[in-house]
Amino acid sequence: MKPLFYLISFLPKTFVSLSIDLFLATKVYKFLSNYKITKKNLEIAYPHRTDEDIKILSKLSFKEFLISGFESIYTWGTSESESNSNLLCVENNFLLNNLKHSGLVAVSFHNRSVDMLLTWMNSQHTTVSLYKRIKNKTLDNFVKSKRESGMSKCFEINIAGVRHLYKAIKNKNIVCFAADQVPKRGLGEHINFFNVEAYTTTLVQSLALKTKVPVVYFFIQTNQDRKLKIKIERCNDNIYDDSKHLLQINSDIEKFINARPSDYSWEYKRFKRSKNLPADLYKNI
Repeated sequence: MKPLFYLISFLPKTFVSLSIDLFLATKVYKFLSNYKITKKNLEIAYPHRTDEDIKILSKLSFKEFLISGFESIYTWGTSESESNSNLLCVENNFLLNNLKHSGLVAVSFHNRSVDMLLTWMNSQHTTVSLYKRIKNKTLDNFVKSKRESGMSKCFEINIAGVRHLYKAIKNKNIVCFAADQVPKRGLGEHINFFNVEAYTTTLVQSLALKTKVPVVYFFIQTNQDRKLKIKIERCNDNIYDDSKHLLQINSDIEKFINARPSDYSWEYKRFKRSKNLPADLYKNI
């Protein structure tokens, strides 16, 4: 699959952006499930915004979703250095270098391309990460191989994968995990997220509470000029407090999303299995 991604990566970014704008001008996107899910999620997350605001934000978010898809394909089709060249800067990179020696949990979420983000991380450090298996076996094998660049390893999200994370921390390695995906039944808890009791993984909190290693957030964000940058921030000590740790991750991710909502991947059914929302929330979408 790499030759195909390699060819696509040659497309000029201005051409990709113009093509997406032309597609959005047709309004066909309004009939696509990814757009409908985006709009539904934004209505839930921002109930006080007007219908017009939600429509504008939904369209903008869907555009960024398409662009971030191209960013992932670009990452898959090029080298680490070429992928990293798309990043304007890295804020607080010293945190990784200062904290990694005792083991480190690096928490991400689906802001822009997580593959571009992990490619950068793996170019700087050896990591152990988890991922959700892709149904297409050929694509799954390819993406997994890209996420295991250098000496880094990537494991499926399951009990065995979690054991690999604990082992990596014991060996004083960096573990990476996206904490905004809905876990399998029985593997999460209902935790506040945009005023919704959203079904949420507690893996990061458990890792922090049991191992006491440092926890940082790392994610891609666009600046005012639409340039990509990586932000790294230290998670505060509430993550080690048994009475507060469950709320910490969702609260922080919500704060990061609110800084630039259009960067977040709202097309995912994040609020399924939520306690205070209808079970058929995404029915017929």
